[in-house]
Amino acid sequence: MVRLVGFEWRKHFRKRSLLVALLLFSVLNVVKIDSVHERDSMLANPGWKELYWQKYAEFGGTITNDKIEKLMAIYWPLNEQVGQRTTSTEYRTPDTSLSNVYEDWNFFRLNYVQPMKYAYEYQAYAQGVVRAARENIAFYNSLGNSYESRKNAAIAKLFRGRSIPSLAYTEMYQHYVGYDFSGLFVLLICLYGLMSVVLYDKETEMDRLLLTTKAGGGASLRAKLIAAALFVSGVSLWFWLLDFVAFSALFDSWGAASSPLFQLEDFIHAALNVSLGQYAILSALVKTAGLLVFALAFLLLSSLFRNARIPFIVGLSLSLVCIYVEEVYMGSGRVWIKVMNPFVLLVNRELFRKLEFVSVAGFPLPSYIAALLAAAVWGALLLTGIWIAARKNVLRKGGEKRVHLEVRNEKNAFPS
Repeated sequence: MVRLVGFEWRKHFRKRSLLVALLLFSVLNVVKIDSVHERDSMLANPGWKELYWQKYAEFGGTITNDKIEKLMAIYWPLNEQVGQRTTSTEYRTPDTSLSNVYEDWNFFRLNYVQPMKYAYEYQAYAQGVVRAARENIAFYNSLGNSYESRKNAAIAKLFRGRSIPSLAYTEMYQHYVGYDFSGLFVLLICLYGLMSVVLYDKETEMDRLLLTTKAGGGASLRAKLIAAALFVSGVSLWFWLLDFVAFSALFDSWGAASSPLFQLEDFIHAALNVSLGQYAILSALVKTAGLLVFALAFLLLSSLFRNARIPFIVGLSLSLVCIYVEEVYMGSGRVWIKVMNPFVLLVNRELFRKLEFVSVAGFPLPSYIAALLAAAVWGALLLTGIWIAARKNVLRKGGEKRVHLEVRNEKNAFPS
């Protein structure tokens, strides 16, 4: 089987056109990440970057009252001057660190005051969520509503003990978790690469010859599926690693991996208590799972036709529909529609950004678990469809073979 898988891999995925597409999309991906850095990074300005790391030695790390007092001793005078709207805008006055008072005020407000305030107050916020959830549990128990009671019990358990003890530079992760462009590149490469896996044998009529070999049936199909899965996983892993390395290098940030996910303000209600580094790994695995579902869909389409053009167009259209549905229902309360769409796994921040539930037999199931289960169901159905399509092809080819044999025998029965 290993040799057969290797043969299928070489036959379908060691193509110059695929390597060119992989290289081209990789370059475009890095260029796109660089544009995100230049457009959105607060430290893209060399002056801000230099001052930030100077002050990080004073204010970064564990949050203490002493650090807060030192920071506010710098910030409050700036805030008062800006509030009066009469301060000088003269360039580089002796009492400023950057170009003028307004730029100093913006620098400290955005880079230190607001992040430290959010981190310092988060523990009290989480405790408030736990108290509210416990009150809801008592209320819904009095009404006999076990579903809502379980939901609030899960929320209370999730937020219990949450805190952000340290200030870390998380700007890279803020943009990294919202970056989806590479997923589109991987989807297009997989669509292009997988279209030929089944069609190649049909177009070259190799499928007729395979019927006469020991590995021509189920073993050959299993080898194709394994090779396709390895191809999708390999391409996915390459782009996810490229994303992380490019973001880390361009933002000059290799730390903060141990900071909690909810240190990002957009994840204030994060559905998991994991670190940013753990989330990066989990997100990559979930994205790959979503791409494997799309890969099975592409393989099923290619097994239904004898020409690559139609399944490619249908596969691309199907992908665009899934993307459109995800855009329409992103952030909506229609959780079932979101979790049934496999594309949600490629933009899984929507699953982990806040805790949402779907009702399964009256039990509240977190949306990220429901989405993974839905993907597993889709995968099983698509695998079944591929197997049925392969069986029909075998039966049809077998029937054609018998017809040819009968015709040949008839010709032999009446020699000229």
